[in-house]
Amino acid sequence: MTDWQNLPSGPALRHQIARSAGWHMRKIPVSTNGVEYDFFIYDNDDRLAYHREVTSADLENEAQTEDETWLAAMEDEDTPRWDEDLDDALWLIDRNPYKLWQSEDQFHAWVGEEQYAAQGDTEPLALIRAWLSWADEHLHYSGY
Repeated sequence: MTDWQNLPSGPALRHQIARSAGWHMRKIPVSTNGVEYDFFIYDNDDRLAYHREVTSADLENEAQTEDETWLAAMEDEDTPRWDEDLDDALWLIDRNPYKLWQSEDQFHAWVGEEQYAAQGDTEPLALIRAWLSWADEHLHYSGY
């Protein structure tokens, strides 16, 4: 089992979803007024989704700064809430066949084929976890 299968709704899970959907980061050198880089996060259609100015102090632990930038982008009010909003989740799975049902206090879903199944406390969470299972084998974006 991979980490995302048990992640709760929130920025860390949305980060995994975004990367699986083709969102990506670009680092552009600036070196002006204390800003060393601009970190830009783009969605899967190459539209700007988030921007952060990075200082030399931020670069002392660049990996942590990258992670913090991704998480801040996933908390941004304009970022889709695939893991919390059923309409956003359904938009992401596009035209893939899917099934969603409830059994006792858990929701269950599969996306693409029954082998890409998952569960969650909410409909969007179950659906997006199933989509991530499908995406692991069908989408090939760098980074994950």
